Amino acid sequence: MQRGEPMTLERPVWEPLLELLGLELVDDGFMWMGGIELDDGLEVHAYKHFSTRRYLHLGLDGRAFAYHSRDLYEEISLGEALTEVFTNWETACPALEHPAAVRAVLERHDAAASQELH
Repeated sequence: MQRGEPMTLERPVWEPLLELLGLELVDDGFMWMGGIELDDGLEVHAYKHFSTRRYLHLGLDGRAFAYHSRDLYEEISLGEALTEVFTNWETACPALEHPAAVRAVLERHDAAASQELH
């Protein structure tokens, strides 16, 4: 685990989220909440999904992190991070505009995780 310090940025940083999800899902309800600098110098950005009200923390290098108390961040798999941010997405209100795209990204990362186990 690493500690993270809030960063002061003048504008949102969307690149990590766009690279992971594509414009269709980013436009489907994500808000940029701010940036954090980890102990190792990695810049991590927090995104909140409007409908699920859950967070996704992504580093500029594409890695995912889970936030823990007292500004601690733990690296997790992209599959875990996506499962967290899209928890209960089927019943979220307002409903997501692109449910097929959500299913596809979750299935793609589930399949990648299954291949890593074998």
